[in-house]
Amino acid sequence: MLEALFSDRTHVLEIASGTGQHAIHFGRALPHLLWQTSELVQHHAGIRAWLDEAQLANVLPPVALDVNAAQWPVASVDAIFNANTVHIVSWPSVERMFDGIGKVLKPDGILCLYGPFNYGGAYTSDSNASF
Repeated sequence: MLEALFSDRTHVLEIASGTGQHAIHFGRALPHLLWQTSELVQHHAGIRAWLDEAQLANVLPPVALDVNAAQWPVASVDAIFNANTVHIVSWPSVERMFDGIGKVLKPDGILCLYGPFNYGGAYTSDSNASF
């Protein structure tokens, strides 16, 4: 699905890249994109380990990003991806995250959120229900 959504995008910010595994997967699958990883500083070493092993020119080293910060380290992107964050942070943090997204996402940009959300009142998988 991201292939279709991001087919005409060029620069993606991944909010809260975690280990970096999503960046590597999507960086390989979508080589036309410049994929910017981000995370709290204490998680950068894990992301760098994944990046060092994968050696993908289109996946950038992590920038320090706290969704609660007033200023983000990226000025402008045409797509944002985030997996498994909005359901585990506080509601004020979600609000600040969306404020930050509004500052850096271009007017015609695409925001893609992934998480254990319900569709039609049902989880999309057993693992999402457990999470």
